[in-house]
Amino acid sequence: MTIDYTNIMIDKTAYLSYEEIQKMLDYCIDNDRTRDYMLILTLYRTGRRITEIVGKKPYTRKVGLRPCDIHDEELIEFDILKKKHVKRINPVTKRKLSDVKLNELRIKKMPKRSLKVVDEEYMQFLLRFIKMEEIRFFDRVFPITSRRARQIIDYISRKCDIKRLKGNIHPHNFRHSFAIHLLKDNPNDTGILRQVQELLDHQDINMTMQYAQFTQQDKKDTLNKLFKK
Repeated sequence: MTIDYTNIMIDKTAYLSYEEIQKMLDYCIDNDRTRDYMLILTLYRTGRRITEIVGKKPYTRKVGLRPCDIHDEELIEFDILKKKHVKRINPVTKRKLSDVKLNELRIKKMPKRSLKVVDEEYMQFLLRFIKMEEIRFFDRVFPITSRRARQIIDYISRKCDIKRLKGNIHPHNFRHSFAIHLLKDNPNDTGILRQVQELLDHQDINMTMQYAQFTQQDKKDTLNKLFKK
């Protein structure tokens, strides 16, 4: 029995179904939007944040995905960027932090680089795209800003009539989709939650647990499979 998780998930805005993602990819193909096709495919097949893919100013430090970041065995090196805003005011004393202290905090919160595995099919798509577009070794694969990427995703989702009650479709929806689809497709794999945690760079597994929203039907199917053996 196939379950439509779009209709039974607790938060229907958190992710996109396979059909919705394919609809957006098909739109890109039909309208000769090769770069946008690869952008959507990269967001979904890697589970990375948009700033890790397109880069973040200043691009000299946070440059996004480049051909030089691609390694053997389906490995890509990403700048792992997290929302760690440095506050200028000490929340306890309410005093303004000195420039020295601010710089110390910024250094501690710089992005780290991490090798991430991707599937073989996506890697072939990516290498073909780089060759076709003649992207140089140290150039960005997607030379756009994160704001422009959000506009592209919003535009294509509207054209495909993909909507959510809580707002527009945005790049982070694909990160949620990456995690939820992995969990839903491997309900009996005890190690999949740990793998998803590592793939998403979650320091706390409780963050990853937010994606594991199993329904009563999920649990029933698990029991049926177990006792049919």
